[in-house]
Amino acid sequence: MLMKYCIVILCVTGVLPFKLTDNDENEAKPFTKIDREYYLINTTVAMNWFDAAFYCHFFDSDLAVIESEAEMNALNFYLTTNEGHVGKKFWLGITDLAKEGKFMSFTDDRPMPYAKWPGGEPNDFGKSDDCVLLWAINNTFLMNDHECTKKAYAICELR
Repeated sequence: MLMKYCIVILCVTGVLPFKLTDNDENEAKPFTKIDREYYLINTTVAMNWFDAAFYCHFFDSDLAVIESEAEMNALNFYLTTNEGHVGKKFWLGITDLAKEGKFMSFTDDRPMPYAKWPGGEPNDFGKSDDCVLLWAINNTFLMNDHECTKKAYAICELR
C-alpha cells in the first residue's frame, strides 16, 4: 500500500513522467512500443482492478483494451517472450459491472471490441467475476473474468 502512495507522489511531483507531448519514442518511457501501441506493463505492484485503473490514469493512460486479434497476438508475443510475465495476471480495461454478461470498455463505454476467452469463460465464477484480465494458459495469454477486488498487475495503454 505504501508503494502505491509513493508512486502517486512521484507522479504528482514530476519525478515519474505521466504525460507525453508527442509521439517521440524517447519520450514514451516508461511505455514500451508493442506493434503500433504504447503500453506500460507494471510487474512491480499487484493491485485490484480499481487501483490499477487509477494507477494508469497517473500515466495519462488507461487499462488496455485489446481492439483486434493482431493487437492480442503482438501483446501475447511480448508477454510470453519477456522473462517473468507468463506467471502473472494483468488487468484489462474491460468490465461487466454495469450489466452482468455485457462486457464493456471502461474508458468509453462501448462493447468489448475483441475477446479471446478459453473454453468455459467467461463464467462469472462465484457470481462476482466482473473484471477482465489476461493470464497465461500453456504459454498463451487469454482473457478471464475475475473478481475486481483480487490482485493482478496493470497493463496501461497510452491514450
